[in-house]
This record gives sequence, structure tokens and C-alpha cells, in this order.
Amino acid sequence: MAEGDEPNEGGDEIQVGKRSKLPMILLALGFFVVGAGGGAAIYKALDPADPAADDPASASSDEDEKSSQDAVPDTEMSVLGDFSVNLRDASGRVLQLKIEIETDTEHAATVDKKMASLRDSVILLASDYSYQELEGVDGKMRLKDDINARLNALLEPVRVRRVYFTEFVIQ
Repeated sequence: MAEGDEPNEGGDEIQVGKRSKLPMILLALGFFVVGAGGGAAIYKALDPADPAADDPASASSDEDEKSSQDAVPDTEMSVLGDFSVNLRDASGRVLQLKIEIETDTEHAATVDKKMASLRDSVILLASDYSYQELEGVDGKMRLKDDINARLNALLEPVRVRRVYFTEFVIQ
């Protein structure tokens, strides 16, 4: 018999043992790599630090890009004032409002010039609502949207960005 043909009593067990350890080692190594990669990904996702903060040159260029992208015109709040309006229903209820509007800063003078017509428009619009129509958030949002649309029509080309109720009481 040749040297490789002779049966090795303990040799088969050693070879089988080596073969069975290799997949276990590879599996453990795979779990380690996946776990380390997952841990690094979670750490990076939860880390609030900005990587550009370490490099001041890149941070300033990032800030320049953000400021050019976020270049929103300056806005200004204009107070339309206090309103006391009788509601449409026969209950005799009164709506008391304080309204402010947000427009571009460059158009604030136009809002001031047309203040009387804006207030008149809000009074006429609000007096056409009933108590039931103003109940809940939906009714108040509908009134706010109607006021915004009406003011935009009066102020065109000036755009009212938002209407704010700073007081809203029905008595």
C-alpha cells in the first residue's frame, strides 16, 4: 500500500475536525464583520456631530451653499388689529379676533396703505360665518384660508404668506 492508501486511525477524525472548525470560524468572522458594520452605521446615524465641523474650510463652503439655497426673502408681520363681528346665526353671538399677517418686508408699506380696505374685507367675510361653521379646527382653518385668499386678491401683486389669529373668541 502506498503511504496515502493506508488507513489512518486518528487521521480521519483530525481532518474532519479541521473541516468542521473552518465553517464555524468563517461564520463567526462573518458575524463580526456584519456586527461591526451595523454598529458603525448606527453610530454614524445617531451621531449629531457634523463631519464638516472638523474641517473649517469645508464648513464655510457648506454654509455658503446653504445660505444661497435657503435664500428666502425677509418677511414682516403686520397687525390688522382687533375685530368684533356679529356672526350670521340668530343666536346673537359675537366673534372677537386679533389678526396678524405675514408678507415680504418690501411690501409692508403697501399693507399699511391699504389697511382700511383689508379690515373692511375681513369684517364682511367673518360676519358671513355662523357659529356652527367656526366650530372646531377645520372651521377656523377655513376662515383663515378665506381671509388669506381675500387679502391676496386685494393686495395683488403683494402676497400674504400667512394669516395668524392671535386671539379668537366667540361669545
